[in-house]
Amino acid sequence: MFQLKNGHSIILASESPRRVDLLRTLGIPFSIVPPSIKEERKKGESPKSYVLRISLEKALTIGNYFPDKWVIGADTVVVYKNKLIGKPKNEEHAFMTLKTLKGKWHKVITGFSIVNLQRNIYYTHAVETKVFIKDLTDEEIIKYIKTSEPFGKAGSYAIQGKGGYMIKEIKGSYANVIGLPICEVTEALQNLGILS
Repeated sequence: MFQLKNGHSIILASESPRRVDLLRTLGIPFSIVPPSIKEERKKGESPKSYVLRISLEKALTIGNYFPDKWVIGADTVVVYKNKLIGKPKNEEHAFMTLKTLKGKWHKVITGFSIVNLQRNIYYTHAVETKVFIKDLTDEEIIKYIKTSEPFGKAGSYAIQGKGGYMIKEIKGSYANVIGLPICEVTEALQNLGILS
């Protein structure tokens, strides 16, 4: 569908299978090199600033090893009342998270960065999607947790998996909620002259 322009190559700085799958939809070759960085929010840092900084740190970490390549880094957070909702630590944590989010709107923000150190190019962008989870019963929450799907997922759910049944409405990019706003990433790659 898309083609890399002459001489360009892309590295995805992520081990997320969801991001890998989304980038594969473009039909272009890319390598996967997961970064190892500390993902800690600074005092007073907004959720948007946080995901932009972390996505850039991921891209730069890998870009330092491959300065001639285009490196994509991304980070996704779930936000409710300006608080970050991370991955659940255990079943009880997952239950409390879903109980908090049920029957309400929350935001999913993904920051992504595209860097090429040899060309001195640093592009960052954040995409926000609003998600409404239906009013779940305690029994529904417990049944969902028993599937083990909430673990390893910010917000304790996967919109693209079994958790899709609880999503009543979304405003914005669906792919963004999965972990990579592929429309905006594609536009950025085209604008940077990487894709044709």
